Order: sequence, then C-alpha cells, then structure tokens
Amino acid sequence: MLKWNNCWKAAGAALVFLLVLPATAVASGFGIFTQGASSLGQGAAVIAHGNDPTAIFFNPALISKLEGTQLEIGTTLLFPSREFTSLTGERTDTKDAVFYPSTLYVTHRFSERLSAGLGVFSPFGLGTDWGDTWEGRYLATDSEMLTLTVNPVVSYRIVPRLALAAGIDIIYLDTTLEKKINLSGLNAAVGGLLGAGPFPDVGQKFSGDGTGIGFNFGVLYDVIDTLSIGVSYRSEIKVGVKGNSTFDSQVPGLLTKLRRKADLTLPQQVFAGICYTGLIP
Repeated sequence: MLKWNNCWKAAGAALVFLLVLPATAVASGFGIFTQGASSLGQGAAVIAHGNDPTAIFFNPALISKLEGTQLEIGTTLLFPSREFTSLTGERTDTKDAVFYPSTLYVTHRFSERLSAGLGVFSPFGLGTDWGDTWEGRYLATDSEMLTLTVNPVVSYRIVPRLALAAGIDIIYLDTTLEKKINLSGLNAAVGGLLGAGPFPDVGQKFSGDGTGIGFNFGVLYDVIDTLSIGVSYRSEIKVGVKGNSTFDSQVPGLLTKLRRKADLTLPQQVFAGICYTGLIP
C-alpha cells in the first residue's frame, strides 16, 4: 500500500470563480488544480505531505523536506464540457475543446533549514464556446482566458518540526470574450430611415491582457512523526485588463473599434490538511 493512501484532508476550501468584465461580455473562469501527476492521483490532498516540487503550488512549506535540487515539468489535457437548459427545456452544450495547461517547478535545498523554489503554472483558465445562436448569446458566445503565474518561494525550518514559507505571485492574464449585440431596438427605432433593411445581430469581440501581483505562504507542523498539519494561502490578485472591442459588421455612426479597460479580481485561496501515517505496518 502506498504511504499516501493513509493521508486524508481534514479541511479544504478554495474560492474559484472569475469576476466578469463590465460592459464588454460575460466569461466563466476555472481554477486549475492539475499541477502534477502525483497530486492529481491523490485528489489534491497534498497540503500536509508531498514528495515533489509541485508542493510550491499546494503548500510551499513542504519543499523543506525535498533533498538536493529537484525539477518537474508537465502538462495536462483538459476537455471541459458544460450544458445549459432553459426554462423552455431547450438544452445547449458547449463545443468540444482541448486545453493543455503546463507547469514547471524547481526546488533547491541550501541547508537543513533553508530551501527555495520557483513555480511557473496556470492557476486559472480554460474557456467555453456556446455558439452564436444559443439563448444566452447576448451575454456570451465564446470566452477564453489564459493565466501564467511566476511564483518564487522560500521555505525556512524554524525548529525541526515547524517550517514556514512565503512567496510572490506575478501573474499575466490574457482573455478573449465574445458575444452578440441585439439590434432589434435599433431596427424598431430607425425603420427604413437609413436606407437599409433590418440590422442583424452584431458580433462583439473583446481581446485584452494585463498583469497583477499577489503573495502566498504556507505552514507545515509535524506534530509527531506520524502526524502532520499543513495550511497554505494565496492572496487575491487584482489585474488591470486593457484591450480592444471590435465588431464583425458596422452600423454607420454607431459601432466602431473601442478601447476598453477593466479591473478583474482573481480570488484568494485557502487550503488546510492533515496527514496521518500511523496505520502503516
């Protein structure tokens, strides 16, 4: 039996959502916790124990237990799928898509007390494509978000059984948000005054990016040889997103290329766990 099968997570909470950009479109955001094969196989129950550099993401205090220099590089194939059922019973499914968030983690132990590491990973992202004809097309049709975090950390073992760690999160965010604009009100108002027939829905696309800075810390306490407690925290990060809104057709005097900006907040995350290995013979 593998040692980690006897480890269980006592409590864990992660607020994973994305605040929408005002006035441009609505996009769904996703937390990405597929940071390594080992943690994925354990259901991310690795807050109080761990034996690889992905501990930088889950609880950086754990890197104090890693020997020498360690490197881990990986990627994960994700196939998100969502569905929506309207009040009329009509069902809409998102179009098939593949995403592959990749990771790089490296740690080095300088002494019995001091360790450091660097993580490069995507904490939020993915996307949804509902198509151009679904019921919510005036809110969103195709939404995609990419984030990339560079996270240097330092871990220090204060006493043999207690380690603390802290780091800085530098995040880059790139997003594309698309929706339809309903011009039925314009058609009713102007009629045939502009010398054209009824205006169809217009597609709007916002593309923008931005950066933000946050922090993270972790605590690991080995109560006894067979019992450990871990806690980690990642702060919320405010990102100033700037970009352009473009339209797939033009209505004279009304729709042009627009410069947009918005403040977007990525949520804070709190993790806690307990690992007990006393049942191993």
